[in-house]
Amino acid sequence: MDPALVELIEAGRGEDEVAVILRLVDPKKVPDGVRIVARFGEICTARLRRAQIRDVWASPAARSVKAARALSPVPRPDISEEDNGSLETGVGVPRLPDIENAGRGIVIGFCDWGFDFTHDNFRNPDGTTRLRALWDQRGTHQHSPAPWGYGRVFTRDEINAALRTDDPCGALGYHPATGDPHDNGAHGTHVADIAAGNRRMPGSEVGLAGGAELVFVHLASDRLNVLANFGDSVRLLEGLDFIRKHGGDGPLCYHVSAGKTGGSHTGKTPFEQAVDALLTERDDVVLSQSVGNYARSRMHTHARIGPNGAHVLKWVIALEDRTPNELEVWYSGNDVYGAELHSPDGRRFSVRLGDRLRLAVDGERWGSFHHRKDEPNTHQNHIDIFLLPQAPAGTWELHLTGRVVVDGRVHAWIERDSRKHQSHFATEQATSRYTTNTICNSLRAIATGAYMQARPNRPPAPFSSRGPTADGRQKPELAAPGYRIRAARSLPRDGWDGQSRFTVKSGTSMAAPFVTGTCALMMQASPHPLSIHDIRSLLIGSVDPHPGPPGRTSSQLGYGYLNVEAAVEAARRFVPPGQPPAPSNVFRAESVEAHPGGAPREDREEEREDAPVHGWAATWVEEARDEAVGRRRVPAAPEDAHEDRDLDALYEVAAADQLER
Repeated sequence: MDPALVELIEAGRGEDEVAVILRLVDPKKVPDGVRIVARFGEICTARLRRAQIRDVWASPAARSVKAARALSPVPRPDISEEDNGSLETGVGVPRLPDIENAGRGIVIGFCDWGFDFTHDNFRNPDGTTRLRALWDQRGTHQHSPAPWGYGRVFTRDEINAALRTDDPCGALGYHPATGDPHDNGAHGTHVADIAAGNRRMPGSEVGLAGGAELVFVHLASDRLNVLANFGDSVRLLEGLDFIRKHGGDGPLCYHVSAGKTGGSHTGKTPFEQAVDALLTERDDVVLSQSVGNYARSRMHTHARIGPNGAHVLKWVIALEDRTPNELEVWYSGNDVYGAELHSPDGRRFSVRLGDRLRLAVDGERWGSFHHRKDEPNTHQNHIDIFLLPQAPAGTWELHLTGRVVVDGRVHAWIERDSRKHQSHFATEQATSRYTTNTICNSLRAIATGAYMQARPNRPPAPFSSRGPTADGRQKPELAAPGYRIRAARSLPRDGWDGQSRFTVKSGTSMAAPFVTGTCALMMQASPHPLSIHDIRSLLIGSVDPHPGPPGRTSSQLGYGYLNVEAAVEAARRFVPPGQPPAPSNVFRAESVEAHPGGAPREDREEEREDAPVHGWAATWVEEARDEAVGRRRVPAAPEDAHEDRDLDALYEVAAADQLER
């Protein structure tokens, strides 16, 4: 059984209703006593009583049952003092002309935190909202929407009515500052402006699909308090379901800048399988995600352990860390490893493959130690260790010994908790490869890394997570600007008092919406519906190549740099096999600012005509140098940088309250 599911069973009363992700053998056959909420092929979100979990898990109708996993925004990256202020905002950021209908006819849906529906960049010229709907997932109300049964939905008419009042947020009953405790701008507002701001606010530097309609889901979970609440994997899938239902039958872009660090990183989690099912239901849908800011986090390591070989993982927990901690190890189902955990005070705990042990000393519970055989989605073996705050701090050691070894590859990830005192692997073991965000490894969704857009050679941002996936696929697919991006700032809790309507943030959360906005423009420009396969091929085939060796892709930059104009032009010229040539009267940018580092438009026309419209770069080849993390001290972020500090602070509160699953 899923270790987090075991923890869920023991976390409360049997009659409590709990949320799970269920993978069915037959989508038409549901185990008794289960209420299905959202369906994605054979994957669904469901409700059942806690006491039913074991029976449902054992049901022949269920392939897999997973507990809801807490989410967080992609964390604020570490930024050195050397870089602080050395890049002017706006420099090197892709810009399109101020065409009022850019993205018209497209719907973009965001699952995030804190949306300022009052900001000019999300309103039409007549002052009305561009939102189709806004779902605040927090709480349960008399009119909570079916079939989800929680939160409150605000319709276009309700939002417009509120905008006509002197206090729109009070009139609507929703304020973006609830996702912005430090009053420096909510994450969701900033992200949405990059992808879809219409630049009505003077001084705007970003905004791609300014004519698109919007749907926003403010993520939350019922397990956390209102201020420290980032939702979970079940609520995120149900947020995508909400966007699907409100997006209509036309082109639809989903955007997610959230995740964690655990999991198998193979794209086979039920969540990622649900995303793949969502993207293949019909044409003209795409999902864009951030790859993560974990390259320097020291939360991943990997090794190859031969027969009778031994390896020790060193897990460092700070004395000041008062949050739960979790360590996961994944290895081939053809292998068998002995696993022994050593505490900092010298106690030893051993668990054989297929067993589970409650960690307790002198009547005090420290956590639990699971060694699961044949996880049903990956068919790998899975070690999962949960430590409670009362477990001793210091260096824990996990000793792995090869008993039966066919493959020998071992990957280990530490789950993210608080930013301030995050547990990590010993510096000499930690690596920056395979550090992609937990839920961005699906087969079809597009993951984006970040680069330093104003540097002459456009290097990858040092915080941007590195691929590949654990099964060897390219992630991220491409890179976009992600350093000191100036975009919309949400309404402060006490109203505007001389603050700028913009704020500066860094991270792959800022890079990914450049791709989302570009995808919307591609969908608008194409004379034919685009499948997710078409979008991926056109987008990747139109990138500016990275400066590395020809024929290789980068573990941080993917196939290359996003080129907005080239991607839109490729979509405009797209012709499905067997179809007549496309007309040339669809979206054409006549005065697009040259991509940073590129030649002016007129000097690139001939080159573009010769460039393939379809196609991929060479097969992924990892970079030869595996840079270890932490060989030098990672500088602290400057005090005047606002990059997602607010969300990290919220997450620290959340981590202290939640049951880590």
